Amino acid sequence: MAKRMTRMAAAAVAATCLSSLLLAGCATKNPDSQDVRDQADASAAAPITKRGTGVMRYRIHDWTALDDHTLIIATADGTKFRAETLGPCPGLAFTSRVGFVNRGGFNQIDRTSSVVLEDGTRCPFQSFEELRTPESQALDAYEKAGEPAAKK
Repeated sequence: MAKRMTRMAAAAVAATCLSSLLLAGCATKNPDSQDVRDQADASAAAPITKRGTGVMRYRIHDWTALDDHTLIIATADGTKFRAETLGPCPGLAFTSRVGFVNRGGFNQIDRTSSVVLEDGTRCPFQSFEELRTPESQALDAYEKAGEPAAKK
């Protein structure tokens, strides 16, 4: 009986320690935090690099809805795109999941695509543009600073 109580106590201690380690690895950033909103607003105001561009669906890493009309889409390599819907898309600013569809079932997401909300609402895009974010501008400036000056 004492052996069983010792094992149960050891299991309880191990479970407590293990759960705290697991929860530490599961921390997520609050999408409503001021830091996330500031990054999204900076992306929204970024100048356009390319108009009429697209991205492969499997490269999409993250997205942020600025309002019921505008999405900022980030790819795995850090490239950002701004997609604007044809009209207001009710519920876009408050949804937690979206899907992207294109006519013909292609994997390319571009201005002919649509965003689909959790409730089935489908909103077509009117524009899909690649952005020149402050991060990419800083990276370009850093890379240029490291290049040797051109000889005359």
